[in-house]
Amino acid sequence: MKDNKIFSKVLPLIFVLGVGMSFLSSCSSGGSSSIGSQTLRILNWEDYIYENDPLNGYDEADLTDQFIAYVKENYPQYQNVNVVYDTTDTNETMYNEIKTGKSQYDLICPSDYMIQKMLSADMLEKLDRSLIPNYENYASSHIKNILDSISAHNNVTDTDEYLKDYAVGYMWGTLGILFNPTYSKLNVSEEQIISDTQSWTVLWNKDYKGTISVKDSMRDTYAAGLMYTYDDELTALREEYLGGVIDETTYNAELTEIFNRCEKDQVNAVEKSLNELKKNIFGLEVDSGKEDIVTGKIGINLAWSGDAVYSMDQAEDEELVTTPHELCYAVPENGGNIWFDGWVMPKLSEDNPRSQAQYELAHIFLNFISDPANASQNMNYIGYTSFIAGDAILELVRDWYDYRTDLLWYDEENDDYFDNVYYVDPLTNEVVDADYPDVHFASESDSAYDNVELFGVYEGEEEVTIGTYNDRFILPDDIEEVDLTYFFAGTLDEYEDGVDTIFYSDCYLPYYNEDGSHNICVGRQFFTQYPNYETIVRCAVMEDYKENNQYILTMWENFKSDPLPTWAIILFVLEIVAIGGMSIFFIARRKISKKRRIKRKQN
Repeated sequence: MKDNKIFSKVLPLIFVLGVGMSFLSSCSSGGSSSIGSQTLRILNWEDYIYENDPLNGYDEADLTDQFIAYVKENYPQYQNVNVVYDTTDTNETMYNEIKTGKSQYDLICPSDYMIQKMLSADMLEKLDRSLIPNYENYASSHIKNILDSISAHNNVTDTDEYLKDYAVGYMWGTLGILFNPTYSKLNVSEEQIISDTQSWTVLWNKDYKGTISVKDSMRDTYAAGLMYTYDDELTALREEYLGGVIDETTYNAELTEIFNRCEKDQVNAVEKSLNELKKNIFGLEVDSGKEDIVTGKIGINLAWSGDAVYSMDQAEDEELVTTPHELCYAVPENGGNIWFDGWVMPKLSEDNPRSQAQYELAHIFLNFISDPANASQNMNYIGYTSFIAGDAILELVRDWYDYRTDLLWYDEENDDYFDNVYYVDPLTNEVVDADYPDVHFASESDSAYDNVELFGVYEGEEEVTIGTYNDRFILPDDIEEVDLTYFFAGTLDEYEDGVDTIFYSDCYLPYYNEDGSHNICVGRQFFTQYPNYETIVRCAVMEDYKENNQYILTMWENFKSDPLPTWAIILFVLEIVAIGGMSIFFIARRKISKKRRIKRKQN
């Protein structure tokens, strides 16, 4: 879910036409026995697919180039294939391009509500998921099931449809509150900020006046307004759930109903709330909020989870900011939004039908990017969270976030990792493989393991002593077990559900409430990318408002037509002058993954 300036690039890759290839009837010409040039046309968001960027550690070819090479090697009938890859700025722009027929694509990547809207208008072609086995085998079953169960009424055919027949999930995440708990412009303690951000009401709290930015996005800001307007009802609903009066299915269903209220009187109530909000915020933003909070222009930002992770990484990088600092992300206690971006195939006009070759190539592409190895590469570059699970994604998450990864066998002196780490168990005299995740963590009372040597192989050859068991393997008390079995279950080949899907983190949900209870809402990068199961339960899917969209549009026009208060405009100008030179730091938007990972562990 990203709004960016339109940027387009065409990747024509033409290979020598092979001999003896069969020619599909849909694109035959004069009885030829070989396939001519085939073009796969793709529309996506900017910075939303892996691209070659060697200066920042991304040495492989563009993923679209890798796809062409993959097709050439595995599908001899498509040796002369082209890929046209364009990008766009908003869901609405994408919709209008397809609706008007101005542009024609084989695959586009809209958000969940827009997929519903396009399905209602009979604009989508059914996919054949039997041709996408990687997605069926490796997409997170829990997240996939949520997307698949979203329905829409096709107004042309007068039938109820489900997204499972039309969409393949790409990235997913949540909408929440990104904030700086130590923001210097506030006379509020860190503990109070953390407490306040557990509720959507923080955006209306006058203690934070002038330090908040919200999305210049009708649906996202309206969603925040809904959660504020119906906060009392949401609180009562959550208490019923926690008290066992209703189960999680009923809870999520009723939460979803509140989250998608759009009748005229409900919209009017939210408009009043948003008019109050306008008096409290610094301003609206499209894409600048994730940098403004890093530079200190604002202290709180209504953010998508992927952008929140980006901001957190930037704020901790001493090469980008004068004073590195930690940002936090909250999914408020009373509920939030879980969103999806997915691939769909638009219908083409009758006078320019899609060939069977194009239909097949589109499915080959979807299967290719659903391979965990390719999805891992993609996710590493984009920074958002992939629908795909599997071994490669598990290893990437482990590499980024698990406390043990760098602590156990990262060699700081040589800026590299040891291979084949092991020790000799003093109780059994057996050699024990200490490579992750087969690590036995000692407790302070395991005195038998004191001073037992830990060995490792460096660069595949030299065996060296890394340290001793007792100072490398004791797990600190503040380490939290993070169970992501709900996400990875059923997708692993070499790893085991419920064992390897348990991660250890010192910054997942690191805060506690004043009464000593564990704060379940406020976390760091790991939580932001992979919220726990309990958080997913309290998140609702944003639906298409259908005919009631007219009320939302009118509300948004009214909201934006009333200008911000004068003090906010003056403050905005002064802030721009004060931090004019800061934007240069954000030219380098991408950092080598290992560097980012190591810095995260050291903080």
